[in-house]
Amino acid sequence: MPNEPAAVYVAVDELTPWADNPRVNAGAVEHVADSIKRFGFASPIIARQNGEVIAGHTRLLAAKQLGLDVVPVRYLDLDPVDAKLLALADNRVGEIAEWDSDKLEQVLNELALEDAQLDGLGWSDDELAEIMGEPPEIDGTEPEPDADALDEIPDTAPAITAAGDVVDLGQHQLTCGDCIDLMKGLPDNSVAAIVTDPPYGIGFMGKGWDHAVPGAEFAEQAYRVLKPGGHIIAFAATRTVHRLTVALEDAGLEVRDQIGWLQWQGFPKSLDVSKALDKKAGAEREVVGKQRLTGTARKTADGGSHGCAKTNDALEQTTRIATTIDITAPATPEAKQWAGWGTALKPATEPAILCRKPLAGTVADNVLEHGVGGINVDGCRMAYGDPAWPGPTGEVGDRSIGGWQDSYVGGGLTNPISTKDPGARWPANIYVCPKPPKSEKGDTNKHPTVKPVQLMRWLIRLVTPPGETVLEPFCGSGTTLIAAEAEGIRCVAFEREPTYCDIIRARYTGDTE
Repeated sequence: MPNEPAAVYVAVDELTPWADNPRVNAGAVEHVADSIKRFGFASPIIARQNGEVIAGHTRLLAAKQLGLDVVPVRYLDLDPVDAKLLALADNRVGEIAEWDSDKLEQVLNELALEDAQLDGLGWSDDELAEIMGEPPEIDGTEPEPDADALDEIPDTAPAITAAGDVVDLGQHQLTCGDCIDLMKGLPDNSVAAIVTDPPYGIGFMGKGWDHAVPGAEFAEQAYRVLKPGGHIIAFAATRTVHRLTVALEDAGLEVRDQIGWLQWQGFPKSLDVSKALDKKAGAEREVVGKQRLTGTARKTADGGSHGCAKTNDALEQTTRIATTIDITAPATPEAKQWAGWGTALKPATEPAILCRKPLAGTVADNVLEHGVGGINVDGCRMAYGDPAWPGPTGEVGDRSIGGWQDSYVGGGLTNPISTKDPGARWPANIYVCPKPPKSEKGDTNKHPTVKPVQLMRWLIRLVTPPGETVLEPFCGSGTTLIAAEAEGIRCVAFEREPTYCDIIRARYTGDTE
């Protein structure tokens, strides 16, 4: 009836769940609780006049978990048969409905542009990352990058690894466990190099493992297990690399350099200050136009999507990815004053600290006694025209980066592993290559921070002499191990999460079969 209240607040203990409810709710309670905590009740619980719940069992369980005393309830005068029919229909209709994946991706990326927090929507962080992919750039100049064959991942990875398992993968060894505990089991002066991609300490996508940068205990173990003159290359975020650097230096390692991986593709997570001011004032902004966000994807004959053309693939097709967002005008004087201001730069580079354990005597003495101490200059040179180098091309008077930019954006070159030609360019402390594309990760690889194999190959080769061992204490989805395999270097790998160990095993098998 028009004058009937949509819902009334009722004490939780006055409601009785339907005893024969065939719907299993337990798995959704946490998500619903998060949603209620953030947004409140978007829909009331539906109940019969006697307090028996018809629809909203999960909302009721979530309310109890949150410790709520009352919940909104809409009472319906239904007999037991109709109540059961409505309960079944309410759940089944929700299952039949499907998502328009393109529109869903567009809406989520628009929310990301507004710096919205996407928790509490019912999707996990991994699911959100999978749906949203790599958001397209506004200027349309950044293609989705090419996949290196070594980065391909099988479609399935069975859950077979348990904590404490030691798995031999060819010449490599993968152990599932905490890296600090496992490093303590390694002999002193036993590895030539450590090449690792540890947690950045920025709480990436809410991941618990990314709560802190490796500290003193890790650095002390790294120092102990490295041979004299051995190097460590460890990635970090631009905001936290100083913490990792200080920890390594305090442990006794010499800071030699910092290597910048340039990938150009990070998505600016910036708050629009002007919009925030209008929102604070409760002012509605006028839509004055539309902005088209575009990117590039390439589909090869095998059905895979890549960003840069493979030079031997004549059957490649290029697809433009596009979405449209509203352009709004500032409504308040304060918003007009701060129009164009944000809170973050585009994250286009990731640093890696390069340190060395002190030498035992001179460099010559050290390399003769311990087999390490230098970096592989000739083996890591950058060929002229190699997109891994973004600077001058080497032609007389050329100081532009336009040649690199054209070749990269146009997709005319793959990103080759930097040359071993001793006449090529001296290796620099920057290396350019794209992020691994979504298509490269496969359905089973849910790790959100996968490094490209070609980058890790170059870094391993830079500091690990042939026949020596490289240690990767934070193996993640296995890129360092895969890169070591490609370089013919033995890798000792540690990974705490059994699910990631499964990915590493499947990935290795897929690369070597």
